[in-house]
Amino acid sequence: MNTAKKRILSLTLTICLALSMMLTLSACGKKNLEEYFNTDTMQKLVTSSVEQYESQGMELKMYAEGDELHYDLTLTTIETTDDDRSVYAEALEAGLAETAQTFVDAAKDVQKSVSNETVLVVVTYFDAAGVELASQSFSSAD
Repeated sequence: MNTAKKRILSLTLTICLALSMMLTLSACGKKNLEEYFNTDTMQKLVTSSVEQYESQGMELKMYAEGDELHYDLTLTTIETTDDDRSVYAEALEAGLAETAQTFVDAAKDVQKSVSNETVLVVVTYFDAAGVELASQSFSSAD
């Protein structure tokens, strides 16, 4: 679990930072989050990110909805049971707490590039059966 957790968090940070840099460097005009997310430039980044996760045995779904930028991560090789679900949830929640400022900073970077007043980065982890293990939102207002 520890190695998988580290790998998941490392990839999440990499993608989050790449996305915020891409938004900061490429935004022309002030589109709203959904409009910008659906541009060809962003969709190429999303496709690359999804492929990177697949190569690590995970599934990533990225999407923008209103003021929220979602990262839904599925651990495709782990199907939890009632007995071990809390262990995975605690480890993932601890990892999210450790990296909270990075996600807040990414939300702030994204917000500077779009017309939305506030942007939330929402990271959610699921097991292979689709059971939610952990979720946390990070606001550009923090």
